[in-house]
Amino acid sequence: MTSKVNNSDFWEQRYKEETAHWDIGEVAPAFVKYFSRTGEVCKPRLQNVAVLGCGRGHDAFYIASCEPRAGKEGFASRSSQDVVQVHAFDFSESAINYCNKVKEENNVKNIHFHQANIFELVKDKKWKGYFDLVIEHTCFCAIDPNKRSEYIELVKYLLKPNGKLVGLFFMRDKELGGPPYGSTPKIIKDHFKKDFKEIVELHPESCLHSNLNGEEWFGVFETTS
Repeated sequence: MTSKVNNSDFWEQRYKEETAHWDIGEVAPAFVKYFSRTGEVCKPRLQNVAVLGCGRGHDAFYIASCEPRAGKEGFASRSSQDVVQVHAFDFSESAINYCNKVKEENNVKNIHFHQANIFELVKDKKWKGYFDLVIEHTCFCAIDPNKRSEYIELVKYLLKPNGKLVGLFFMRDKELGGPPYGSTPKIIKDHFKKDFKEIVELHPESCLHSNLNGEEWFGVFETTS
């Protein structure tokens, strides 16, 4: 039986009905904390970042700013090639249309939105080893659990050698029927351990959804080949 989340219509309906309750309306605090501390997306050597399941693009716009500021999206105005280039992907056409509208209104040059099934990206050779970073914001818990191993293969396909997945994962032992689908730190670690090393250990982070505090965990995984 095909899972409902494998169909773009499921996600499209959520945005059309304004029932995308996972949308917190701004960048996740965990990403602000991490990138403000490391300055990673401001480094000239860093060129390409993928945001998987970008929704309305709050995290993607923040990364594209290259000037992280808590709670705000400071859009990058430079056009030189050393500015980070962000490619954000989502299954929902409505979500991508919204993102492109915001992009145009703010004249953001270094962000590119793609309406796509993320699992289809492996069919396009241009994405193989293209990205320095992949941003994960509870995408792992939103996909069909039977496709989690395929998701890890996708991330590995997208990343350059020694590329990183910077992730915010939803954790709850009890299966909710999905989405979100239940997960645990052990499940996450077991999926990544073959081809990645954990360079920032998974740990709970504060969440703007107060009822989910303690259930969103942050971690960074780096490819081992």
